[in-house]
Amino acid sequence: MIDAGLADQKIHAFFSQPGRDFNHNKISALRSANRSSLPPPATRAELQAFLDDWVVYPPHSYFWYYCSDQGSFGDAWLVEYRFHPVGQGMLHSGELRQGRRQPFTWIYDCGSITAAAQVESELDALCAVRNAAPGSKPSLDFVALSHFDSDHISGLVHLLGLFEVKMILLPFLQLWQRFWIAASTDDLDENFLRFLVDPANYLRGVDGGGEARIVFVPPSADEPPPAPDASPPEGPRGEFDDRPMKLRLETERVPDVVGGEIPGVTGQRLSEAEFLKVGSVLDIDGLWEFVPYNDAHQAKRCPTGFPATVEPLIKTLLDANHPTDRKKAQDALKAHYDTTFGSSAYRRNIISLFLYGGPVPAPAEAYFETGETQLGNMVWQHKPDRSRLSATHFSMLFTGDGSLNSGARRTEFEKFFTPYGRLDKASVFQVMHHGASGNSSPEVAALVAPRASIFCSDPSKGQKHPDADVLRQFWPYNCIQVDDAVGWLMLGVFVF
Repeated sequence: MIDAGLADQKIHAFFSQPGRDFNHNKISALRSANRSSLPPPATRAELQAFLDDWVVYPPHSYFWYYCSDQGSFGDAWLVEYRFHPVGQGMLHSGELRQGRRQPFTWIYDCGSITAAAQVESELDALCAVRNAAPGSKPSLDFVALSHFDSDHISGLVHLLGLFEVKMILLPFLQLWQRFWIAASTDDLDENFLRFLVDPANYLRGVDGGGEARIVFVPPSADEPPPAPDASPPEGPRGEFDDRPMKLRLETERVPDVVGGEIPGVTGQRLSEAEFLKVGSVLDIDGLWEFVPYNDAHQAKRCPTGFPATVEPLIKTLLDANHPTDRKKAQDALKAHYDTTFGSSAYRRNIISLFLYGGPVPAPAEAYFETGETQLGNMVWQHKPDRSRLSATHFSMLFTGDGSLNSGARRTEFEKFFTPYGRLDKASVFQVMHHGASGNSSPEVAALVAPRASIFCSDPSKGQKHPDADVLRQFWPYNCIQVDDAVGWLMLGVFVF
């Protein structure tokens, strides 16, 4: 391992385990020792076989265990990205740690249309390994939803019952956009309709959702967020730092009357939610940030007067008490949308909240492990890291079902994320809409140039995404399939 160029911290990860701490000083001594009297080193082939067969046990690798619980790296930050195997859908969980501090945790999307039960199973397993105190729920600092289709939110109610969620981050969709989803949904049930009528009110009424802070992300401005503050953090450092991680963001109260809502019918509780202030980001201790992007391109394409014409059809659907009447009203609503926008689901699906997450200043050092997870098991198997993640390239960028298939959308996306190096650092990239052709273009892969291209889909069912042309576009950028059997995990440790 020494001769192959592995750093001390990485070597240490393979030989330390709970109950047996392999002193890293032995590695340093071995580097400088005369090894002529020692047994010959392993061959390159033997070393690679060892690395390929290395299996890590729950909930974290030995590398992770010693950095966090044993304090081997007092000032080190640790990050976990986990893409769960949920078929045609999306469930990502993440965690940020430093020393003895309470970890910062998040989830982006939690749904599936081919394996809904697996979403709940994965959430159950995640809840179990978070090790909450008896009688309490493990906390989630925020849950972000890209959009409101069932393959991205079907597990939300179950999630709220398991975790203490501090904040729910939602893209703000106008009423006509929300009911475009209702018009196109098969087997529209009452609960989903109530959610689309008033997302904030519905979430407040769900078990576990009453205490969550509801924050809507309005359409993003033409200008990018301001430059991040790269000044050093304040307060104690090292193993005695037990301060809670502080999440900072700027919000505005939602007006009592929101344009496009039907007074007294929809948006009754919007005033109890908040709007993220345009240009604001989610900042953690000035060292990590989340940057949401709500593409307003689709809203701009709404014909003048369309919201007014669709309002009576929405009222008719809401007033329907009998299933037959509801289906008739839904069909009429769908016909109106199809006449205006066409019958393809593409335009509806491109409404999506992008989310960037990564360090603000570039770490001085960073080390990474990647591996696969199996359905229903938080165990993960180490794989050789071919992603080339580095201290300057390990930020993540989620796209939900968003679209970058046109020059105008790519230009706006690039203008938003390129300043201050965010797009350049976005190296773990969730490919749009499960790898559907209609949401991508040959220019996207080269524009982002990720080091890990994540496809969250079920190639054997439904639309059988990803499409072959999208795979070809991202093939030079380390394509990783997350399906209904295999997930993907990245663990990183970094120091500033």
